[in-house]
Amino acid sequence: MPICLLLRKVLFRHHTRGWMTFSFLDFFSTVQPKVATVGIDFGCKNSRVAIVDSLIVWRVIIVVAKSARTTTTLDKVPEVVPSETGCSIPSYVTPIDPKDSDGYGWALQQLDRLGKCVAVGELAKRRLSRQPSDVVFNIKKLAGKQFDDHNVQEMRKRVHFSIVEGERGEAWVEICRMKFSPVEIASVIFARLKDIILMHQFHHEFKVVISVPIFFNQQQRKEIMLAGHKAGLEILQIIDEPIAAALSSTTIKEGTIVVFDMGAGSYNVSILGVSGTKIEIKTQFGNPCVGGDQFDDILLDYSVAQIRKFYSVDVCGDKYGMMLLAEAVEQAKVALSSQHEVTVSLPFIISSAKCPGDPNISISRAEFENLGVNLVKQIRDKCQTLLAEANISSNDIDEVILTGGMTRVPMIQKIIFDVFGKHQATKVNHEEAVVIGSAIQACLIVEHQRQISEDIIPLSIGIESEGIFVRVIPRHSTIPTKKTVKIPAWRGYGESLPINVYLGEHVLVQHNVFLGVVELINNQRSCQGSIYFELTFEVDKDYVVKVGGRNFGDQHEAAYDLVKPLKVFPVREIVMCKQSVDKAVKSALLDWTMHGIDFRARLIRQATYIVSTLSDVLSARKDEVPKDLFEEAAKSLTNLLMTLDGDAHVLNEKMLAAESAKLKVLQWMPPSESPCRDYSDYED
Repeated sequence: MPICLLLRKVLFRHHTRGWMTFSFLDFFSTVQPKVATVGIDFGCKNSRVAIVDSLIVWRVIIVVAKSARTTTTLDKVPEVVPSETGCSIPSYVTPIDPKDSDGYGWALQQLDRLGKCVAVGELAKRRLSRQPSDVVFNIKKLAGKQFDDHNVQEMRKRVHFSIVEGERGEAWVEICRMKFSPVEIASVIFARLKDIILMHQFHHEFKVVISVPIFFNQQQRKEIMLAGHKAGLEILQIIDEPIAAALSSTTIKEGTIVVFDMGAGSYNVSILGVSGTKIEIKTQFGNPCVGGDQFDDILLDYSVAQIRKFYSVDVCGDKYGMMLLAEAVEQAKVALSSQHEVTVSLPFIISSAKCPGDPNISISRAEFENLGVNLVKQIRDKCQTLLAEANISSNDIDEVILTGGMTRVPMIQKIIFDVFGKHQATKVNHEEAVVIGSAIQACLIVEHQRQISEDIIPLSIGIESEGIFVRVIPRHSTIPTKKTVKIPAWRGYGESLPINVYLGEHVLVQHNVFLGVVELINNQRSCQGSIYFELTFEVDKDYVVKVGGRNFGDQHEAAYDLVKPLKVFPVREIVMCKQSVDKAVKSALLDWTMHGIDFRARLIRQATYIVSTLSDVLSARKDEVPKDLFEEAAKSLTNLLMTLDGDAHVLNEKMLAAESAKLKVLQWMPPSESPCRDYSDYED
């Protein structure tokens, strides 16, 4: 018996016993407007891109026990776009011969005045060990700065590339004996980000919002804007990072929130007031001189001292050795967020002739925190001052949002809790909050500019599934239009099945406009042999919504009308009011975190089901399958259990791995047995 039939029987047996089961029943797509809205987080060490609109949105209906629900990549959900090597794109640039691109030809850009290709991103970062003097990073720190600026001079001491004086006293960089402005270098990074956007879109039109630190002055903002334009980006706005973070993360409608952002190059703290859909800055402080790099520096200085102490070697004069050591301590800093002690291996940093054996140094979290005590005190004092300036206490803070990789460091999190009395309120990826907020802002701007047309339906029409809004006709569909949605046949047991119809954009139906109820008539003949019910939604030029339904059986069976009479819902009065449309769209966008909450809840339910079924399969076949196959499946089960409370993306990966392991165990047969093995045990 084919394995697909076996699985079908297993699922049917579970269904009849009342166990929770699911199967993928139907896919359909909806075409979206051909303008994507994009957010860009341009960072010192890493940059990110997020897109709100996708041209094609896939939905999949999932059957659970005797009811059906729909899970979907819903319209208007911000998506962080990965590059070919990860979710972030290193903000590194270096000249390169295309022949040396190591298969990364797609990562090359053209730097016009240089007259040759430059590598951008991971490829450039990897070449740091080969030609450190030609690899440029932290260019964001030089934007709008003069060469004689104190911070620029301090930066010159720490980087391996040349920072030189520009034509008008600005801070420029030197590559291949030629001087380049920060605008020119940043533009090739933006060009690389643009390529990544195009790789994930089926069209070439998109509009961008770029986030910058709140302390950036007008000149710095202007240079970021110029770099974006030079790369061919259509920029809608430059947004402050705390506003972007609040747009992406806040779960409150009224109150006060704190946004603490610390990346590689700087940190800033902002106290914001939220009132409905309005977010305003009450007070803020930013320090462009303190960030993850400074914590790296104190670890680097400590490591140099330890090497000198234990191995009598001074690596300060060795540029290559210092570069390797800097990379090693940065990795150690990241590891100390989850470990109490790390070991930095030094065989490539210290010559084996000078130091026989396997040289290494250990760094504990306690030592790291002791080294950073002065920086921590500065940050703590500034946070307390900010509260005083806002004339509020920690009891007045309703929510805290942390963004930037450094906010994962325990001693930084302790500052936040000690001063503001709260931990991170929402499970938002620290590195992605700003870029997602930027994408949301881009979408809000585009939606505000969009005019209501007589030829489109400005709000989506859909049905309810477990309190969730499932779009059937997406907004901006040209009218007249007609769409269908398929309903599993076994939902219809009984005399009728009510289907609630809504108009709106929110993921939760309670926030949308209720149009009415469609009754699916399920007589005896429509139950027998049927495969699915099909609801048809039609919108005519007068904005009248008509809903009908039919039962589809196999190819020999006729279709029967199931909705009598045809349901009609006039919606012109609602959809032609721009104020109502704008309010519905904005509310849905700003509540996008509901999508994530719903998505995670569904993931947990599916993961629990996978854990249950994989456990059953392992118990049933423990003595039959090979030991290595059993252990592999058991490991997949353990990994899934360990990630139930973790990141949604990781959880999804572990679920797929566990499903794959389960399938392997089910499919395995002893070599001596025929493929036509008897599976009578699984007969219903």
